[in-house]
Amino acid sequence: MVSLTFVTLAFSKTNRACSALQVNIIAISETVQRQYKADLKTLVKSWSVARRSARKNDLKDFQACLNDTSQNYATYALFALHQMLHSMQLSCARGLAGKDSVKQTTKDLDWLMNQLIRSNNLSPDPFLSEAGTSESFLSKSPAKPWVHSHNPIKVAIVDDEKSVGGALCANLQQFAFEATHYSSMIDFEHSLQNGDPDLVLLDIVMPNVSSEQVFAFAKQLCDRGIKVISCSSLFNYDTRLQAVRAGVSDYAVKPINTYLLVEKITRALRRHIKHTYQIVLLDDQESMGEFYQAVFSQVDVDFHFFNTAESLIAAMEYLQPDLFLLDRVMPSVNGLEVAAMIRQDAKFDFSPIVFLTADEQLDTKLKILSHGADDLIAKTTPAPLVLEQVLARLERAAFIKSFVSKDPLTGVLNHGQIVEAANQQMRLNKRHDNQSVLVLLDVDRFKQVNDTYGHSSGDLVLNGLGQLLLASVRETDYVGRYGGEEFVLLFVNCSVEQALIKTNAIREKCTQMHFVQSKPEIKVSFSGGLVGLEEFSSLPKAISEADRLLYLAKEAGRNQIKVA
Repeated sequence: MVSLTFVTLAFSKTNRACSALQVNIIAISETVQRQYKADLKTLVKSWSVARRSARKNDLKDFQACLNDTSQNYATYALFALHQMLHSMQLSCARGLAGKDSVKQTTKDLDWLMNQLIRSNNLSPDPFLSEAGTSESFLSKSPAKPWVHSHNPIKVAIVDDEKSVGGALCANLQQFAFEATHYSSMIDFEHSLQNGDPDLVLLDIVMPNVSSEQVFAFAKQLCDRGIKVISCSSLFNYDTRLQAVRAGVSDYAVKPINTYLLVEKITRALRRHIKHTYQIVLLDDQESMGEFYQAVFSQVDVDFHFFNTAESLIAAMEYLQPDLFLLDRVMPSVNGLEVAAMIRQDAKFDFSPIVFLTADEQLDTKLKILSHGADDLIAKTTPAPLVLEQVLARLERAAFIKSFVSKDPLTGVLNHGQIVEAANQQMRLNKRHDNQSVLVLLDVDRFKQVNDTYGHSSGDLVLNGLGQLLLASVRETDYVGRYGGEEFVLLFVNCSVEQALIKTNAIREKCTQMHFVQSKPEIKVSFSGGLVGLEEFSSLPKAISEADRLLYLAKEAGRNQIKVA
């Protein structure tokens, strides 16, 4: 047996953050914890006096106590604690200025104080943890102007069969991946000195190495933050269980279909899954909105607060929340009714609805679930824990939506989803005066492919073209199948001139590809019609014009893009 160095591989590089749903924290010293416990007792005592007397002077004293407490911890990165104390100071200020009644101020401060007290009974206290500095998965992905080059995804193929590895490299390179083949794990390990790949396709059956050693290596790569897909002709219970325990992202069965592999890589790296999420909170208490606005500002989400159901429903015309946080009890409407109204709109079918409520009874939870909601979080739950629960819900919902909304053959958005995305973008364009471009594409002479080579070959062409389109656009853009051999590209924050350059580059790439490896003579092109969405009052009119231009491109000889 060859001695393998990979078993004791030492990773010096900092582990990558795999999910924003895990908020990295650093516990502060025991001395500071003891000091905080004493300060909290002083704060509770001051609030008890102000609460009993309901006098402004005592509320001012409590506000001064809050200021002192805040100053004591100003040098620490206790973000959640700072935001909690800030929310309490705002509530005091509104009460002292007469903007909120004594009853409302008392209710707000009671809730906030209970957050601190309950959290201090936990070990560790979530308010006494400093924010870590690792990269957040919820990084914003703003639409950027097109550039002629971008960093490709790096894929390492570790397989002792050179012919298989070489063929996979060539195929993946067609989809703009930077693929490199290694004949052994030792060769691949040496390459890590020059930087990590984004993903490793790892054969689990290789000479002189046991499957246990292969999966041990896979686990080390996963722990390092590198995505791994196992591949083998074996697909039995034992190998699948070993793969799961090693933490690999997926399992590809040999012989590997290139297009299915591209989709697996895309899924493992979570490309084309929305990374900046939108959350809305509905609560009649302004203090709740201010507090959770601060809580969610520590992760990269787009947070919106509404204090009436009417304002929320009106805003849903231009917002597209990925998650709703609802209060159950409000003056003129209850949260259950609002949840039912949200579920009337099909575009929010995949958006979780989570209730924040003081009522933790089982009957309440069952009633909430029966009205289309997904979860209940007690208002007594410490804010950092609320944050983790909500973000966990968000990520899972986004992951499910990204695949349920796809066309099963091509891997791009289905007809309904691409139409909804275009409609939503038109609404946003009008609101923010942005530019977006829609391109309607059609495969040239596709019927001849089906008639000459069979429908299975035609399916491979459509699947391959779908993956090519996905690999060629930004994460902020959209690709969908409009119907048959027609596709839609939706370029966000992009001019007509930029979109035309990019679409023509994709068209040229398409003509060079072999979509059916067993029949290299099958090559296809596509024609298209391109329109700027801001020029049209409705999506049907824009699509009608794009379709007219597409027809002109076909008449002019195909393999070209027409612009109005």
